[in-house]
Amino acid sequence: MAPQFYNDNATELAQQYLSKTFDEVHQSWSQFLPSIIENQNARILDLGAGSGRDAKYLAELAAKTHSTKNNIQIIGAEPAKELSQLGQKTTQGLNVKWVEDSLPALSNVTKQEVSFDLILLSAVWMHIPPSDRARSMRKLANLLKPGGKLVISLRHGQTDQECKQRKMHHVCADELKKLATDVGLFTKLETAKEEDKLGRKRLYYRYLMMARVRSHLFAM
Repeated sequence: MAPQFYNDNATELAQQYLSKTFDEVHQSWSQFLPSIIENQNARILDLGAGSGRDAKYLAELAAKTHSTKNNIQIIGAEPAKELSQLGQKTTQGLNVKWVEDSLPALSNVTKQEVSFDLILLSAVWMHIPPSDRARSMRKLANLLKPGGKLVISLRHGQTDQECKQRKMHHVCADELKKLATDVGLFTKLETAKEEDKLGRKRLYYRYLMMARVRSHLFAM
């Protein structure tokens, strides 16, 4: 990722991200969310949490579902400090813990010694260089509970200028599925191409959900 770009443009980007709701962005896989949220002890990682839109929605849904019995914990991981500070304001008063972190190391998340029922990477994977993707997938698999879900959106259509400015790379669903299979994850959902929710004509997204079925860990 390129934290400098996201720090320099944090306010504008946060407004952009917050202009769309969780339901608008994640409708294609949200049917799997109730079974996760119904566990009052669920652990959720929002990786690349940005402005806090998704973490806020998940925390509010958890509180609404379980009221005083809510023990759902959400970690928002974001490497750009300025964006993270805005995200913390968005989720103020909610059960969301923020850490500064990014793939492939995720060292601060790992220090929490938590395994997750849901890990969400919304428009993050394209920031990971191809040389770091296998290690990143191993890390994500190791952080998932057995039966846990990993949701990744793939951003397609970025220009060469964006790739340079934001340190983006081209992504491929087949590559992602193979990396997941290599670490014992299976693909539970793959969506068709979806138009960019912000109306940028050249961009489209595809969502994949992987699930963990094996209990053993993989070498980092």
